[in-house]
Amino acid sequence: MQNRTWKVGELSKLTGLTIRTLHHYDEIGLLCPTSRTSTGHRLYGEDNIVKLQQIMSLKELDFSLNEIKEFFENPEYNPKEILEMQIERLSKEIMLKEELKQQLQELWEVFHSWKKPNLEQFINSIELIKNQKEYFTQDQINRMKRQYDKLNSIEADKFANSWIQLNTLFQSEMEKGTSVDNPRVAELAIKWKEGMDFFTGGDTGIVNSAERYYTDNPHAAKGSGMSAELYKYIKDALSNIK
Repeated sequence: MQNRTWKVGELSKLTGLTIRTLHHYDEIGLLCPTSRTSTGHRLYGEDNIVKLQQIMSLKELDFSLNEIKEFFENPEYNPKEILEMQIERLSKEIMLKEELKQQLQELWEVFHSWKKPNLEQFINSIELIKNQKEYFTQDQINRMKRQYDKLNSIEADKFANSWIQLNTLFQSEMEKGTSVDNPRVAELAIKWKEGMDFFTGGDTGIVNSAERYYTDNPHAAKGSGMSAELYKYIKDALSNIK
């Protein structure tokens, strides 16, 4: 590549920038060609290629063309620092993409268990996944997942359906004004505790985190048939069983 030059069209194909953009860079004094042909066509050298890479990196960092020009005119300008900034920026983007991938995977698993989720379930699931890390530690989330993974697909479906049915029965008793010390409610509370003990592995910290979640988000997680009011009713019923 030593002493090689590129015409503006060749440089355009090499970089993906339009010829008009390269002309504009020349006009504002940002990237001037090394030389010109006898007919006036622009010729770009190796130094231009290096500088253009820096310009493109700076633009990726959302600097304006005027700011980029000032960088190059500054005697203390250090292209190494710019590359470090770009590497840091890309690292943050990769981390955010990984988090998004994890959330989408979790959402897919929720939908897979529901078979045909409706729009309300879709919205509530996104909200639940978004908020869960605020209320549950990663260790608690992993623990709940390990417990759930102990079930095969048939058992998981049965567990999910029975949990929704159980919450529905609680909701019905609450709406009828049934006392939490009623035998029917007590029987439901026992079943609810058995399910919760399995799901949490007996970790009371997870139960406390769930309580904070439903208290702070009274309209959240409707897809599971839960609400802050219902959670309180269940909690009161649990306090009446041995």
